[in-house]
Amino acid sequence: MAEDKVSGGVQSLEIGLAVLNALVDHQQPIILKALSHKLDMHPAKVHRYLVSLIRMDYAKQLEDGSYALGDQAWRLGLNCIQHSDSLQLVQPMIYALQSKIGCSLQISKWSPQGPLVVQAIESNHPIAIVTKVGSIMPLVNSASGRIFASFLPEHTVRPLMQEQWQKAASLHVSLNPENWDAFQPLKQEIVQHKMALAKGDLLVGINAVGLPVFNAHGAIDFCLVAIDSEMFLPLNAGSEKVEILKQEVAAINQYIQTR
Repeated sequence: MAEDKVSGGVQSLEIGLAVLNALVDHQQPIILKALSHKLDMHPAKVHRYLVSLIRMDYAKQLEDGSYALGDQAWRLGLNCIQHSDSLQLVQPMIYALQSKIGCSLQISKWSPQGPLVVQAIESNHPIAIVTKVGSIMPLVNSASGRIFASFLPEHTVRPLMQEQWQKAASLHVSLNPENWDAFQPLKQEIVQHKMALAKGDLLVGINAVGLPVFNAHGAIDFCLVAIDSEMFLPLNAGSEKVEILKQEVAAINQYIQTR
């Protein structure tokens, strides 16, 4: 197969990756004309590379004709997130925590679409509640969403929350909290206690407790959430499992800060 080579590299591969990078940087679906303008490349040439990216599942064409990242691109990004230094560093501590409380554990990292589930550990109980890795959790009414909404800047999270409130209103569904102003007292409580609770907010009878894990610079790195039924994860005052969660996540944070 003939290939254009530049300085020991493969020019066609570099151009294809430039197209992929443009899709990544844009973060939203983009039409061919806008993408070609972004790349300063003729639309026909961009289209040829898009066809190859689509064949390899790194891109996809939507019903409206615009282009977005494909599943393989998301899998690649997810794999990189899963192997981030701090998360890998504390894996033994995370599994030790799960063995102590027996509940399902969910690890989420921030993505442009919201909290992205990058790891899930099943509970020891007969009915396991595990969110699929790669899922995006809602900001308004999930434990992980409320954690990120409380510890990330307003300009990052508020537009996504507004979209969720608007969608819920269009479907005549109520969310708690019901708007940004109503979220503020909850946010203050979450920041104060470094913990977010979700009592049946996503699934009736299912409780969740979310706690932030910070990087060495004090910014939120990922969110750890314990999930189980009301029976196995009670959220009443003095709950033993909640206390264990707080102690163990505090130890994880301390370990990351001092490593």
